[in-house]
Amino acid sequence: MKTISKWLVVMALSPFFSTAQAGSTQGLVSGIFVHTPGVLMFQVGTTINGVASCASVTKQWAISLADPMGKSMMALLLSAQVQGKQVYVHGYTNTCSDWGDRELPSYAILID
Repeated sequence: MKTISKWLVVMALSPFFSTAQAGSTQGLVSGIFVHTPGVLMFQVGTTINGVASCASVTKQWAISLADPMGKSMMALLLSAQVQGKQVYVHGYTNTCSDWGDRELPSYAILID
């Protein structure tokens, strides 16, 4: 019941965050790595649904750690991975600004 309540909140808020050409995915964090020049790349689940057209890599997200959001997202992802909890990630509209072939995440939600 707790999971259903969280999903209802996500669904209720999604019109405020949803954008055309933005990918989304849900699942366990299966990979986190940092690449020079300080870009966090990560995978959640097996593939990104509705991936942005700018992203040729359809299984990973990328966000700069120079951005405070990138640091916050890294903390959330590491916490989820350690606890074995699922994460929902949603992207910006057709944006691959932090790494040319990976979509930029807009927000992430820890589930469970």
